[in-house]
Amino acid sequence: MSKYVIISPVRNEEDYLEKTLNSVINQSVRPSQWILVNDGSTDNTESIIRKYEKDHDWITLINLEDRGYYFPGTGVVEVFNKGYAQINIPDWEYVVKMDCDLSYETDHFKKLFEYFNANPNLGIASGCTYLPIDGELVREPTQFDHPVGPCKVYKRKCWDQIGGLIPVPGWDLGDLLAAQMHGWETRCFFDLVLVHHRLTGSRRKGKFGPKFLQGRFEYRQGYALGYMLIKSVFHLFSKPAIIGSVGKISGYLYSAFKREKPFFEKDMRKFMRKRHRDFLLKKFKLK
Repeated sequence: MSKYVIISPVRNEEDYLEKTLNSVINQSVRPSQWILVNDGSTDNTESIIRKYEKDHDWITLINLEDRGYYFPGTGVVEVFNKGYAQINIPDWEYVVKMDCDLSYETDHFKKLFEYFNANPNLGIASGCTYLPIDGELVREPTQFDHPVGPCKVYKRKCWDQIGGLIPVPGWDLGDLLAAQMHGWETRCFFDLVLVHHRLTGSRRKGKFGPKFLQGRFEYRQGYALGYMLIKSVFHLFSKPAIIGSVGKISGYLYSAFKREKPFFEKDMRKFMRKRHRDFLLKKFKLK
């Protein structure tokens, strides 16, 4: 049986927290330890976790002071690392970074570890997030080799080689690039359904602002201008359509004009651009 540890940064999750708690508790293969790091929640998050912690000795709550705001990217990694430092299972085989706005089937982790066991070169993997919309589950866009940030599983040897998570916005891109650069495979398995009860990025309000910020991040992550423009064209067919595409392009050009510091090292940016070129060549049947 695979031995794994879950670490969950949590902030103001009272609406969906119990769905995640019950999903983990009902797993056919339970974690050896689950550390929930309460990042200064101002709702009932702490009291909900306390109730479950009392009945399950493998659940641990860590409370942090409220900084007064939600801090995506860098802040999430910092909170995760505070939980990681409290792991008391020395022989764990997998570590899971998991949000607490999810629910999934009782055999979710069992099936995921079967994929790992079948492929020794698999370093990072996840199920796929689906949004409950009008009574149906709608898959959130992602590529087959891009494990999703809300619930990502790392094999220990891969984790040690990549040195954990990079504390920057885009950490969930940096980890898979680092893994692939070390020769590991990364996979998102569409058949393993993660019901995502909050739309990715929905904490950021407005239509233009979040896309503008995303464009800035993509410049700092090392996206080539041409690839970013092609992505923006495709986003014309998704909401918020024109506003979103203009926002991303504006953010990218703003960051380029300001010469904002890259998040990733040069070799990682070069590796990512080659990956993007190969993807486009394959998509447009030019390779």
